Amino acid sequence: MKILIQTIGKHIKKYAEGFWALSKTMRTIILVVIVLACAFSIRFLGQKEVVNDTAFLGRTVSVARVLDLSVNAIPLPLLGTVTSRSEATIRAEIGGKIIAVYQKLGDYVGAGTVIAEFENAGERASVLQAEGAYEAANAGKAIAEISRGSSDNSLDEAKTQAQNVIASTYTVLDDAIRTKTDTAWKNPQTREAKLPVTIPDAKLVIEIENERITIETMLRTRDEKNKLLTSNSDLIKELDLVEAEANIVKDYLDDLSFAFNHALPDGNASQAAIDGFKAVTGGARTSVNGALSTIANTRNTLNGSLAASRIAEQNSSTSGVDSGSSSDAQVKSALGNLRAAQARLEKTIIRSPISGTINSISINTGDFISPYTEVAVVSNNGALEVVAYVTEDDARELVIGGSTTIEGGGMGTITRIAPALDPNTKKIEVRIGITRGIETLMNGASVRLEAKRTTKKIVGTDLKIPLAALKITPEGAIVFSVSASSSLVAHEVSMGTLMGDQVVIPVGLTPDMVIVTDARGLQGGMPVSLK
Repeated sequence: MKILIQTIGKHIKKYAEGFWALSKTMRTIILVVIVLACAFSIRFLGQKEVVNDTAFLGRTVSVARVLDLSVNAIPLPLLGTVTSRSEATIRAEIGGKIIAVYQKLGDYVGAGTVIAEFENAGERASVLQAEGAYEAANAGKAIAEISRGSSDNSLDEAKTQAQNVIASTYTVLDDAIRTKTDTAWKNPQTREAKLPVTIPDAKLVIEIENERITIETMLRTRDEKNKLLTSNSDLIKELDLVEAEANIVKDYLDDLSFAFNHALPDGNASQAAIDGFKAVTGGARTSVNGALSTIANTRNTLNGSLAASRIAEQNSSTSGVDSGSSSDAQVKSALGNLRAAQARLEKTIIRSPISGTINSISINTGDFISPYTEVAVVSNNGALEVVAYVTEDDARELVIGGSTTIEGGGMGTITRIAPALDPNTKKIEVRIGITRGIETLMNGASVRLEAKRTTKKIVGTDLKIPLAALKITPEGAIVFSVSASSSLVAHEVSMGTLMGDQVVIPVGLTPDMVIVTDARGLQGGMPVSLK
């Protein structure tokens, strides 16, 4: 030992003398190399120790049932926005200067509440002017209705007069024929009526006898017509008919008077009798002429009353706005102008269309804003829901009524799934009603939630697992399960059809088997810890 120590000492002394014989630069380089070598050795040994410790602790893995992986029973993660079920974004319909803002941020307003107002003195003046025109039109309509009432009364009186004239004319004709001139006849009211007075003109006598038979039929017909005559009858037509009948009687009386003037007194009729016939016939003619004059006057009066009534009817109506009278048309026109003025005024007043809380208001008194500028947002903050967007594939795994969990302990239910893609997001909108934890949410906030997927019936040949759970080796495909001693156990499986990010496993798995969901970098027998 003593000799070994001496030998080592001689070598150290020899190397030391050689080191100090070197230049200062070489000595510095050698020292730096020695230090770096020592540092590298220390770091290598420490890293090896850490790797060994990690290997001892084991890798953290996640596991899941094959059935859950096949039906994708893992909840679908979503990112949604809390919004009000009843929310209105209010925009200005016109541009102009804001002269008043009546509400402030956070105020609760009812539907129709005025939030702000534009400068609108001109619009208010137009409304006042339109109201005046509308009232004037109504007054004109009332006057027209009064005038129509008066014309209706005049028409009723004219109709009554016409009926009386028709009846009195029949009386005059009946008196002229049957009472006065029939004294010269034999059987005058029959078809065997004969004029016994001797008249040189036999042809004239025959004509007079035929006229008397015709007049008898006419008088009987007129008597029946008069019994059925009412104010609703065509009285103008009846007056024309009575006038024609009176003219027939007048012509008959003219012929009869001419015959009496040429009659010869004899045993059938003395001169005194003939003179009496002349006098009676002359009186009858005077009565009939008077009746004809009365008929003409009555017809003119009735025509005037009918025309006045039609004019009054066009100027007025008592049957409502839709009757088509000129006064109604004027009222309609005035009302339309009033509604237009009111609509223009209403556009200068900003109202809340719903009841709720003002969550945003971006105008102040004195601001000048353009049309369609957003001025406020009113929401019902007590009735919130979450709006999220999902892909088409994810939408197929959701169902209305499905449950969701919201971060923070809230719960929700899917209330609506859009039937088509949103044109802006190119995704499908899903709305979730909040059933629990609404007090922890704020309108407009973004929240994370998980939606339960729909469960599908799975048979053995339909088992699918994510591609990440499968490891491909030269010997074949394998999956891993975790043993009771927390080490990986490899299981050989056969691969089937690829379906997106999943693969069908027809052989090697059972629905209740629990496997590692990510097999990348794993080896059989490797110690692991469960996540």
